[in-house]
Amino acid sequence: MKPKILVIGDLILDHYVWGNCERISPEAPVQVIEVTKETLSLGGACNVANNLVALEAEVFICGMIGTDEAGEKLKYQLQALHIHTQGIYIHKNRPTTKKSRIIAAHQQVLRVDKEDKESIDQKGESFILDFSTQLIKNHKIDCIVLSDYQKGVLSPKLTQELITLAKKSKIKILIDPKGKDYQKYRGATLLTPNKKEAKEATNISICDQESLLLTAKKLKQICDLEFSLITLSEDGIAILDKTLQIIPTVAKEVFDVTGAGDTVIAALAYMLSLQKNILQSVYFANAAAAVVVNKIGSATASKEEIVTYLRKNNLLNSQFIDSHFLSTLQENKHKESPLCLQLQNTPQRIRNYKDKYISPTHLEDFIKALENLESKIIFTNGCFDVLHLGHIDYLNKAKNLGDLLIIGLNSDNSIKALKGKNRPINSQYDRIAMLCALECVDFVIIFEEETPLELIKKIKPDILVKGKDYLNQEIIGSNIAKEVVLIDYIEGKSSTAIIEKIKTLK
Repeated sequence: MKPKILVIGDLILDHYVWGNCERISPEAPVQVIEVTKETLSLGGACNVANNLVALEAEVFICGMIGTDEAGEKLKYQLQALHIHTQGIYIHKNRPTTKKSRIIAAHQQVLRVDKEDKESIDQKGESFILDFSTQLIKNHKIDCIVLSDYQKGVLSPKLTQELITLAKKSKIKILIDPKGKDYQKYRGATLLTPNKKEAKEATNISICDQESLLLTAKKLKQICDLEFSLITLSEDGIAILDKTLQIIPTVAKEVFDVTGAGDTVIAALAYMLSLQKNILQSVYFANAAAAVVVNKIGSATASKEEIVTYLRKNNLLNSQFIDSHFLSTLQENKHKESPLCLQLQNTPQRIRNYKDKYISPTHLEDFIKALENLESKIIFTNGCFDVLHLGHIDYLNKAKNLGDLLIIGLNSDNSIKALKGKNRPINSQYDRIAMLCALECVDFVIIFEEETPLELIKKIKPDILVKGKDYLNQEIIGSNIAKEVVLIDYIEGKSSTAIIEKIKTLK
């Protein structure tokens, strides 16, 4: 059964301007950005709602937009996700909150905010409160999330009225807080401040477990919370119920923490709506955050991704093996079967990487699975015969361009045709194992032809990556991929150079 969750808060449209910078303006000492594309995504309370949709919840959203183009686009994106938007209050005299970020060379160089942070008017407060009351009455909402970005929607008066409404209806209400005065959140089920926010609210610096406990206790006291929770970034999440417990994170790589807080509160709301206990819910939320920080930009984590993450990190212990998680695991087993390969006829040394190596017999199923994903796919190819620092740097830079990095690997026969009978130095199965062992690599596929053209036609990547040495040269598959990116090599690092050096040591 899908939980029904109401999200109330500041609705924000995130606008990204992507480009390249190769010169300084002659008019002023500023960078000149040549724009290559523009994208829009959901921010603020909208990103919480987006995360809940990824968890397959039914989502209702309340907030405020203007009568401008940004408001129309934001509402359209919400409706495209099948989020109920009847609770959005349209204000004629203020703009929709919009954050424009200028990105050059994968770095944010400027942000421009268009907003009005004055408190919502009485008419808007009444609209949101009335809508929430009727929604609870008619739809039996399982949980309410307040996402406060201090853009004017969650005034102290409205916040307290919503908390009173939730408690009267025996509904859990979770709040992502902002500011120093937490009295407006008094009576909530829990808050999700980070360490900095918790310090501002309590005037206690968190430097060890003792100060963490004091902070959690003070938050629980001043806000009359059912549970006191503090997010600890790379250290996990601390939860005070009867005792203080720290749920450590096991994220191996952090590419971007944008929106991780939205993911945490969405996952908590989802689990608590399913009547899971607080510890289960925090474990699940912590895993969800670990999934999204491995992605670029405000991202979401699906149930399948979270449970897979828990399983791979041996976190599916007795606290998780109940009917819900067992059914989810069964769903995952079915959905992931094209990618989780049974390599009975392959050498033992690559069986440990069965989740990454796509054998020829499973390629068709893999391509079908890719078609159902919304991930940005990066493709590159090569021999990767003698793996070295240059390769690792190149592949990490490639992975940072999107979500899934797929490597087309020349087979042994293909390399012999290109480089002569003495190559490769390492067999294709050894090269598969070494590439699959890299954290940045998601999938490896062998191709027998001299070029990966046929493979590129099947995968249809969003981004095709090659080295800068291909500048002004024809790039196979460039007419198929949406974008081609050339990446610098580390000077002096090459397989050929290593092989020649070894020869001189004889």
